[in-house]
Amino acid sequence: MDIQFKVEKGRVLVPVGIPCPFGCKYCYTRNGEVGPARVKPAEILNHLQEFAAVHSFNTIQFGYDSDPFAFPERGIAMLERLIELEKHINFSTKACIEGTVLDALAAVRRRLGGHLTLSALVSLSCWESAPTVEPHTPTPEERMRTVSNLKRIGIPAFIAVRPLLPHIADAEYEHVIDEALRAGCDGFILGPLYADEKERFVRFVPKDVLRKTPGRKVVVPWSAHAPVWTRYEDGVRMQRIMMLVEAKGGKVFWSSADAVESVIHAVL
Repeated sequence: MDIQFKVEKGRVLVPVGIPCPFGCKYCYTRNGEVGPARVKPAEILNHLQEFAAVHSFNTIQFGYDSDPFAFPERGIAMLERLIELEKHINFSTKACIEGTVLDALAAVRRRLGGHLTLSALVSLSCWESAPTVEPHTPTPEERMRTVSNLKRIGIPAFIAVRPLLPHIADAEYEHVIDEALRAGCDGFILGPLYADEKERFVRFVPKDVLRKTPGRKVVVPWSAHAPVWTRYEDGVRMQRIMMLVEAKGGKVFWSSADAVESVIHAVL
Protein backbone atom coordinates (compact mmCIF):
# COMPACT_ATOMS: atom_id res chain seq x y z
CA MET A 1 0.00 0.00 0.00
CA ASP A 2 1.32 3.44 -0.98
CA ILE A 3 1.69 6.40 1.36
CA GLN A 4 -1.27 8.71 0.91
CA PHE A 5 -2.19 12.05 2.43
CA LYS A 6 -5.50 13.89 2.61
CA VAL A 7 -6.53 17.34 3.82
CA GLU A 8 -9.49 17.06 6.17
CA LYS A 9 -10.60 19.89 8.48
CA GLY A 10 -7.43 21.79 7.65
CA ARG A 11 -5.16 18.99 8.85
CA VAL A 12 -3.06 16.21 7.36
CA LEU A 13 -2.45 12.94 9.19
CA VAL A 14 1.15 11.72 9.03
CA PRO A 15 2.16 8.13 9.82
CA VAL A 16 5.04 6.93 11.97
CA GLY A 17 5.65 4.12 9.49
CA ILE A 18 6.42 1.26 11.87
CA PRO A 19 4.05 -1.20 13.61
CA CYS A 20 2.96 -0.18 17.10
CA PRO A 21 4.19 -2.53 19.86
CA PHE A 22 1.42 -1.67 22.33
CA GLY A 23 -1.13 -4.14 20.93
CA CYS A 24 -4.35 -2.55 22.20
CA LYS A 25 -7.25 -4.88 21.48
CA TYR A 26 -9.30 -2.22 19.70
CA CYS A 27 -6.42 -1.07 17.47
CA TYR A 28 -7.49 -0.56 13.84
CA THR A 29 -3.98 -0.32 12.37
CA ARG A 30 -3.21 -4.04 12.45
CA ASN A 31 -4.84 -5.01 9.16
CA GLY A 32 -3.03 -2.46 6.98
CA GLU A 33 -6.15 -0.64 5.73
CA VAL A 34 -5.01 2.80 6.90
CA GLY A 35 -1.51 2.73 5.46
CA PRO A 36 1.62 0.67 4.84
CA ALA A 37 3.03 -1.10 7.89
CA ARG A 38 6.69 -0.23 7.39
CA VAL A 39 8.01 2.88 5.66
CA LYS A 40 11.30 4.69 6.17
CA PRO A 41 10.93 8.15 7.76
CA ALA A 42 12.68 9.82 4.84
CA GLU A 43 10.15 8.36 2.40
CA ILE A 44 7.22 9.59 4.51
CA LEU A 45 8.69 13.06 4.90
CA ASN A 46 9.66 13.42 1.23
CA HIS A 47 6.13 12.44 0.15
CA LEU A 48 4.69 14.91 2.65
CA GLN A 49 6.87 17.74 1.37
CA GLU A 50 5.68 17.05 -2.18
CA PHE A 51 2.07 16.98 -0.98
CA ALA A 52 2.48 20.22 1.01
CA ALA A 53 3.82 22.01 -2.05
CA VAL A 54 0.47 21.68 -3.83
CA HIS A 55 -2.08 21.45 -0.98
CA SER A 56 -3.09 24.02 1.63
CA PHE A 57 -3.40 22.98 5.28
CA ASN A 58 -2.39 24.42 8.65
CA THR A 59 -1.97 21.41 10.94
CA ILE A 60 0.00 18.15 10.95
CA GLN A 61 -1.34 15.35 13.14
CA PHE A 62 1.45 12.86 13.69
CA GLY A 63 0.96 9.26 14.76
CA TYR A 64 -2.34 7.81 13.55
CA ASP A 65 -0.83 4.45 12.51
CA SER A 66 1.51 3.88 15.46
CA ASP A 67 2.92 5.64 18.50
CA PRO A 68 5.76 8.10 17.79
CA PHE A 69 7.09 7.69 21.32
CA ALA A 70 7.07 3.93 21.41
CA PHE A 71 10.17 4.64 19.31
CA PRO A 72 11.27 7.97 20.77
CA GLU A 73 14.40 8.47 18.66
CA ARG A 74 12.37 7.99 15.49
CA GLY A 75 9.54 10.18 16.80
CA ILE A 76 11.81 13.08 17.74
CA ALA A 77 13.77 12.86 14.49
CA MET A 78 10.56 12.99 12.46
CA LEU A 79 9.20 15.91 14.51
CA GLU A 80 12.43 17.81 13.86
CA ARG A 81 11.85 17.36 10.12
CA LEU A 82 8.15 18.20 10.36
CA ILE A 83 9.06 21.57 11.88
CA GLU A 84 10.53 22.57 8.52
CA LEU A 85 7.03 22.67 7.00
CA GLU A 86 6.06 25.51 9.38
CA LYS A 87 2.70 24.06 10.38
CA HIS A 88 0.98 23.57 13.72
CA ILE A 89 1.87 20.08 14.96
CA ASN A 90 -0.10 17.67 17.10
CA PHE A 91 1.01 14.16 18.06
CA SER A 92 -0.80 11.16 19.54
CA THR A 93 0.76 8.92 22.15
CA LYS A 94 0.23 6.40 24.93
CA ALA A 95 3.88 6.48 25.96
CA CYS A 96 5.36 7.55 29.27
CA ILE A 97 7.28 10.67 28.22
CA GLU A 98 9.92 11.90 30.62
CA GLY A 99 13.67 12.51 30.96
CA THR A 100 15.67 13.06 27.79
CA VAL A 101 12.63 12.52 25.54
CA LEU A 102 10.77 15.29 27.37
CA ASP A 103 13.82 17.54 27.02
CA ALA A 104 13.92 16.83 23.27
CA LEU A 105 10.21 17.71 22.98
CA ALA A 106 10.84 20.98 24.80
CA ALA A 107 13.53 21.76 22.22
CA VAL A 108 11.11 20.97 19.38
CA ARG A 109 8.56 23.32 20.89
CA ARG A 110 11.13 26.13 21.17
CA ARG A 111 12.14 25.68 17.53
CA LEU A 112 8.53 26.07 16.39
CA GLY A 113 8.45 29.64 17.61
CA GLY A 114 5.59 31.64 19.11
CA HIS A 115 3.27 31.70 16.08
CA LEU A 116 2.97 27.90 15.80
CA THR A 117 1.72 25.34 18.32
CA LEU A 118 2.80 21.88 19.45
CA SER A 119 0.10 19.88 21.23
CA ALA A 120 -0.54 16.28 22.27
CA LEU A 121 -3.31 13.72 22.43
CA VAL A 122 -2.71 11.19 25.19
CA SER A 123 -4.93 8.17 24.51
CA LEU A 124 -6.73 6.36 27.29
CA SER A 125 -9.81 4.16 26.76
CA CYS A 126 -10.19 2.73 30.25
CA TRP A 127 -8.53 2.64 33.67
CA GLU A 128 -9.03 -0.50 35.76
CA SER A 129 -9.50 -2.55 32.57
CA ALA A 130 -6.25 -1.35 30.97
CA PRO A 131 -4.22 -4.51 31.81
CA THR A 132 -6.73 -6.52 29.76
CA VAL A 133 -7.66 -4.09 26.99
CA GLU A 134 -4.28 -2.36 26.58
CA PRO A 135 -1.97 -5.10 27.88
CA HIS A 136 1.40 -3.90 26.56
CA THR A 137 0.83 -0.19 26.97
CA PRO A 138 2.21 2.13 29.68
CA THR A 139 -0.16 2.17 32.64
CA PRO A 140 -2.87 4.83 33.00
CA GLU A 141 -0.82 6.31 35.85
CA GLU A 142 2.22 6.61 33.57
CA ARG A 143 0.13 8.28 30.88
CA MET A 144 -1.14 10.79 33.43
CA ARG A 145 2.50 11.49 34.23
CA THR A 146 2.99 12.18 30.53
CA VAL A 147 0.16 14.75 30.66
CA SER A 148 1.69 16.49 33.69
CA ASN A 149 5.16 16.47 32.14
CA LEU A 150 3.94 17.90 28.84
CA LYS A 151 2.02 20.64 30.60
CA ARG A 152 5.12 21.51 32.60
CA ILE A 153 7.07 22.29 29.41
CA GLY A 154 4.19 24.25 27.88
CA ILE A 155 2.68 21.62 25.56
CA PRO A 156 -1.14 21.45 25.74
CA ALA A 157 -2.31 17.87 26.29
CA PHE A 158 -5.74 16.41 25.66
CA ILE A 159 -7.07 13.02 26.69
CA ALA A 160 -8.34 11.03 23.72
CA VAL A 161 -11.02 8.69 25.05
CA ARG A 162 -11.13 6.89 21.72
CA PRO A 163 -12.73 4.49 21.51
CA LEU A 164 -15.36 4.90 24.18
CA LEU A 165 -15.82 1.20 24.87
CA PRO A 166 -19.41 -0.06 25.25
CA HIS A 167 -18.63 -2.68 27.91
CA ILE A 168 -16.65 -0.34 30.19
CA ALA A 169 -18.75 1.12 33.01
CA ASP A 170 -19.35 4.85 33.36
CA ALA A 171 -17.68 4.72 36.78
CA GLU A 172 -14.42 3.70 35.13
CA TYR A 173 -14.63 6.64 32.75
CA GLU A 174 -15.31 8.92 35.69
CA HIS A 175 -12.03 7.67 37.16
CA VAL A 176 -10.28 8.56 33.87
CA ILE A 177 -11.84 12.03 33.93
CA ASP A 178 -10.87 12.72 37.54
CA GLU A 179 -7.26 11.61 37.08
CA ALA A 180 -6.88 13.52 33.81
CA LEU A 181 -8.22 16.75 35.28
CA ARG A 182 -5.92 16.31 38.26
CA ALA A 183 -3.00 15.96 35.83
CA GLY A 184 -4.00 19.25 34.18
CA CYS A 185 -5.32 18.05 30.83
CA ASP A 186 -6.79 20.64 28.46
CA GLY A 187 -9.87 18.64 27.50
CA PHE A 188 -11.24 15.33 26.30
CA ILE A 189 -11.90 13.98 22.82
CA LEU A 190 -14.63 11.35 22.82
CA GLY A 191 -14.71 8.95 19.89
CA PRO A 192 -16.35 5.82 18.47
CA LEU A 193 -15.30 2.19 18.26
CA TYR A 194 -14.52 0.98 14.73
CA ALA A 195 -14.78 -2.55 13.35
CA ASP A 196 -13.68 -3.89 9.98
CA GLU A 197 -15.71 -6.42 8.03
CA LYS A 198 -14.23 -9.32 10.02
CA GLU A 199 -14.81 -7.46 13.31
CA ARG A 200 -11.18 -7.89 14.29
CA PHE A 201 -11.10 -4.76 16.45
CA VAL A 202 -14.15 -5.64 18.57
CA ARG A 203 -13.80 -9.34 19.38
CA PHE A 204 -12.94 -8.55 23.00
CA VAL A 205 -16.29 -6.79 23.54
CA PRO A 206 -19.02 -9.14 24.81
CA LYS A 207 -21.28 -9.95 21.84
CA ASP A 208 -24.49 -9.13 23.68
CA VAL A 209 -23.15 -5.67 24.55
CA LEU A 210 -21.97 -5.03 21.00
CA ARG A 211 -25.35 -6.03 19.56
CA LYS A 212 -27.03 -3.38 21.71
CA THR A 213 -24.60 -0.64 20.63
CA PRO A 214 -25.75 1.46 17.65
CA GLY A 215 -23.53 0.82 14.63
CA ARG A 216 -23.46 1.87 11.01
CA LYS A 217 -21.14 1.36 8.06
CA VAL A 218 -19.19 4.48 7.11
CA VAL A 219 -16.32 5.54 4.92
CA VAL A 220 -13.76 6.58 7.54
CA PRO A 221 -13.53 10.35 6.88
CA TRP A 222 -10.06 11.06 8.27
CA SER A 223 -8.23 8.33 6.35
CA ALA A 224 -6.72 9.00 2.94
CA HIS A 225 -7.22 5.28 2.22
CA ALA A 226 -10.98 5.55 2.93
CA PRO A 227 -11.71 2.12 4.45
CA VAL A 228 -15.37 1.19 4.98
CA TRP A 229 -15.85 0.15 8.59
CA THR A 230 -18.67 -0.17 11.10
CA ARG A 231 -18.76 2.75 13.51
CA TYR A 232 -20.16 1.80 16.92
CA GLU A 233 -21.34 4.83 18.84
CA ASP A 234 -23.96 5.24 21.54
CA GLY A 235 -24.95 8.89 21.19
CA VAL A 236 -26.94 8.96 24.44
CA ARG A 237 -23.98 7.63 26.38
CA MET A 238 -21.61 10.06 24.67
CA GLN A 239 -23.80 12.94 25.84
CA ARG A 240 -23.88 11.50 29.35
CA ILE A 241 -20.08 11.31 29.51
CA MET A 242 -19.83 14.83 28.08
CA MET A 243 -22.13 16.14 30.82
CA LEU A 244 -20.02 14.36 33.42
CA VAL A 245 -16.85 16.01 32.10
CA GLU A 246 -18.46 19.45 32.02
CA ALA A 247 -19.88 19.05 35.53
CA LYS A 248 -16.31 18.54 36.73
CA GLY A 249 -15.07 21.64 34.90
CA GLY A 250 -13.59 19.94 31.85
CA LYS A 251 -14.09 20.50 28.12
CA VAL A 252 -15.24 17.97 25.52
CA PHE A 253 -14.36 17.94 21.83
CA TRP A 254 -15.92 15.63 19.26
CA SER A 255 -12.88 15.72 17.00
CA SER A 256 -9.16 16.01 17.60
CA ALA A 257 -9.17 18.66 14.86
CA ASP A 258 -11.47 20.79 17.04
CA ALA A 259 -9.21 20.30 20.06
CA VAL A 260 -6.14 21.36 18.10
CA GLU A 261 -8.01 24.34 16.69
CA SER A 262 -8.75 25.51 20.25
CA VAL A 263 -5.01 25.57 20.94
CA ILE A 264 -4.31 27.51 17.75
CA HIS A 265 -6.99 30.09 18.56
CA ALA A 266 -5.51 30.56 22.03
CA VAL A 267 -2.22 31.86 20.56
CA LEU A 268 -3.71 34.04 17.81
